[in-house]
Amino acid sequence: MTAKTKLDRLREDNCFLADIPDTIRIPALGQCQDEVSKPIETASIDDIAFAQLALQTRASALYGEIDALRRIYDMARKNGALGADNALDAVSDGKAGK
Repeated sequence: MTAKTKLDRLREDNCFLADIPDTIRIPALGQCQDEVSKPIETASIDDIAFAQLALQTRASALYGEIDALRRIYDMARKNGALGADNALDAVSDGKAGK
């Protein structure tokens, strides 16, 4: 039986930390022109903060894309489009949002 790492114990002991990644990606910042991938077990508080900011930026972009697709879907349905209809045609034909 192998000994559990600190990371394994942390994941097991706290359900809110079960999704801690093995590694984090730290974006290129300031004079450091390269993105850095680092094991979470060696990451500093600043490393985690920068990795979190990068993830928040990606999440914001993803949420924006999800919202735009939802809006197209809602406008097309409001204009009477059915499942197989072209969504953009249904939106532009109905002049939704005007």
